[in-house]
Amino acid sequence: MRGKCVMTLGFFDGVHIGHQALLKRLRELSSKLGMPSLVLTFDTRPIFRSQLLLTSLEERVRLIKEAGIDEIVVQPFTEEFASFSPEAFLKEVVCEKFRAKLVLAGYDCRFGKDRAGDIAVLKTLAPKLGFLCEEEEPFLLDGRIVSSTLCRELLKEGKLMELEKALGRPWSLYGEIRPGKGLGRKLGYPTANIGLNGLLTPPKGVYSAEYELESRSGKALMYLGDRPTFEEKGETLAEIYLLDLSENIYGEKLKAAPKKFLGPEKRYESAEELKEAIASFVEQAKF
Repeated sequence: MRGKCVMTLGFFDGVHIGHQALLKRLRELSSKLGMPSLVLTFDTRPIFRSQLLLTSLEERVRLIKEAGIDEIVVQPFTEEFASFSPEAFLKEVVCEKFRAKLVLAGYDCRFGKDRAGDIAVLKTLAPKLGFLCEEEEPFLLDGRIVSSTLCRELLKEGKLMELEKALGRPWSLYGEIRPGKGLGRKLGYPTANIGLNGLLTPPKGVYSAEYELESRSGKALMYLGDRPTFEEKGETLAEIYLLDLSENIYGEKLKAAPKKFLGPEKRYESAEELKEAIASFVEQAKF
């Protein structure tokens, strides 16, 4: 039988500094009560299915693990799961499945069918169902509540320095490098390509960047866009040119963080004109 735990739940898009404060408090409660910490998160939710996100599921799980949480459960958001009333969710999932002794919840938590459960419902039902609950207050930065919504707005507007403060780290793309069409290599600038897969990005264009692979890191040039010089309507993707690396790295996991906007997406008249522009951007990205 599963032992008792202290738990929290949420989507945790971005795992920003507000989330990090909540996870830190969860670790403190775990230590105080002598029980493992557990985070229940979700693969998706109806509210997010048409919305671009700050972080992929893989990245969310990785960041939560790095916060020192003992167990992370990713719940598929099926129709059956979505049909739980708030009370049924707390009884059958929180109490019976995970045997939570204490639930730590954010001030804006929502759960149950139609998001009908909130912190007030949780506080009302907790004593009836036999567990403790604690509310985490909103986290303020420069007078604003830090939220995933705020972080998405900052990213869309290209406010990378403000976003870095709200996330507690530079925003980055993270994923397995996939083969592209080889267009960059033909121009003398081979790129590592990362699929966006429903992720939100800063405005299209060229950025100086920093990258990390498993065993090394360095400076890079990042392009976000549709490649209008070569395609009428291509897939929006991320292409990263690693300034100090030329070996084959397909299949490796790459993290790349845009640092400074260097120029907007543009259609060039020829491949040679594009090559000259890339050379100029590379020089800017070195500093």
